[in-house]
Amino acid sequence: MNDIQKRRSLWETMKSCSGTKADRRNQYWFVAWCFAWAVVFVASSWALKSDYEFATPTNWIIALIPNLFGIGVVLAYMNFLRRADELIQKIQMEGLAFGFGIGLFFGLGYQLLEKAGAPPLAVDDMGLVLIGGWVLGQIFASGRYR
Repeated sequence: MNDIQKRRSLWETMKSCSGTKADRRNQYWFVAWCFAWAVVFVASSWALKSDYEFATPTNWIIALIPNLFGIGVVLAYMNFLRRADELIQKIQMEGLAFGFGIGLFFGLGYQLLEKAGAPPLAVDDMGLVLIGGWVLGQIFASGRYR
């Protein structure tokens, strides 16, 4: 490995693995949908926890709105994956496989820890483990292929 490759930061390594201009555009749409989902999720959580008295059907609608944005996130990610070049697809698939594996074994292992006396694990904590594993898997794969 030459000196230039050794001096690249993590950000530069990740950016170099972002593919073509079309890949980056599709990835930006995915990120935009993720951001929109996060904003709507927080707003819905705030509305449901607030002192406002909503009718039961309104509560259900408020609770379901983030799921509609979640569908947009999944569709944007699928569009990104389908249109990405082979290297980006490989990096993404390795990231997903790593994240799934980490999430599966963490979740199953934590059930044993709960039986041993650990506090119960919330679903959102499990989501963070899955996302963190996905990101780490992408970083590892990006480093291996670039």
